[in-house]
Amino acid sequence: MIFFIWLRYYMGAELEALLLSALCAIILLLILHVTGKGRKNMASMKNKERQEAEGMFESLIKNKDYQFFFSLVSSRHKNVSKRRIFTLLENENGKILLYPFLKMKPLEIDDLLSICSQAKKVKADKLVISAKEVSKEAENFASTLKADILLLDQYATYEYLFKEYDFYPEFERAQIKSKKGRFKEVFDYSFDRARAKGYIISALILLLITFLFRQSLYYSIVATVLLVFALICLIRNPKSKKITKQIL
Repeated sequence: MIFFIWLRYYMGAELEALLLSALCAIILLLILHVTGKGRKNMASMKNKERQEAEGMFESLIKNKDYQFFFSLVSSRHKNVSKRRIFTLLENENGKILLYPFLKMKPLEIDDLLSICSQAKKVKADKLVISAKEVSKEAENFASTLKADILLLDQYATYEYLFKEYDFYPEFERAQIKSKKGRFKEVFDYSFDRARAKGYIISALILLLITFLFRQSLYYSIVATVLLVFALICLIRNPKSKKITKQIL
């Protein structure tokens, strides 16, 4: 739409501008597909839930609370055993190892290899790793291994473990908000993913208005700004890939 707004403004011909815009969009998508490194897996959650996910996981890291994951699994499953830093579950799907990677740094390939070695020792059929962040390199490497491995970052952990089991760790909620915190809250509210649709519809209305008035520069500028706002909403809050297989 942004390509079309400005190509039409300068070219004056709708059909040619539309075709050229489509070509530019396809080229841009191909470039992003080839060069893009991708975003970390963030569940499509409300801003409040994202803050809770971050606060809860940081609390688990701070307290090195491996016991929490054992309690979470035990709340629903039987045949659960607690090892030093991981939980082992045995059910009809075999042995499932839940490994909490409670460190502030992202999970890297060497960390993954070390955890896989531990899973091999206990003859686990499936490995589920929960980490604050998962590097893209670790994600790609895991997909090449001939093993059932599921990597969950802090947002996916919140979505598919904490919410699914209705079992949450305690964490300190920030009571006093600084000016910077209040600005961030307003920014997050204004650029939440749910607002992208409204920005796009508003831009589309302004684009239609440009067909009615000859002096369309003002409408083109405002429509472009609204579309940029929509892009910010979508880039900041990417829609996560839904996990279709059973976690545990």
